Amino acid sequence: MEVTILGDRDTTAGRPRQAELDERIKASAVAILGEFGFAGLSINRVCRHAGVPRPTFYRRWPSAIAAFIDAFNDRFDDALLGDTGDVAADLLAFATAVRNRYHDPVIATCLPAIYEARRVAPDLIAPIADAQHIRRKASITILTRSLDVQDIHPVLPPFEIIFTLAATIDQGYLTGRPLGDDFLQRLVIALLR
Repeated sequence: MEVTILGDRDTTAGRPRQAELDERIKASAVAILGEFGFAGLSINRVCRHAGVPRPTFYRRWPSAIAAFIDAFNDRFDDALLGDTGDVAADLLAFATAVRNRYHDPVIATCLPAIYEARRVAPDLIAPIADAQHIRRKASITILTRSLDVQDIHPVLPPFEIIFTLAATIDQGYLTGRPLGDDFLQRLVIALLR
């Protein structure tokens, strides 16, 4: 049997997934979450909003929550600490990228519901926490290696440096006082001492 590959689609069986359709469904899940909260996040509402039949949805996700979680986690696919050989610059770039994510409309819509779910039904958003844990572990590994290579020995261990940056940025968001570039730069310098 001959297999024909078109772009990244294998045409040997079934319909190819359509990235635009996937994105439209995920955007609809986010919109429904923003309007109705977790209690109103249903497959029927998502399908109506996206203009797709239920079978199209079910070929992609088992639940509306799974579609929303994919939409949220997609925003963080590149949220890892880089390693350019300058640990201070890498931490500042990382902190700036994390801070800027709070301006993303998907993140801004999802975070209030995520914070509430974390309080009342943490299992509901476990895949978000799991993905966050994987990203944090990767960033800690990169930071550990960078500090060793550059022979930098800060008072705080790598986990606490990453955690402090993320927690400070999160608190800035929650209190309505986003952190400026100058503050982030001073924080990175202080954390590397």
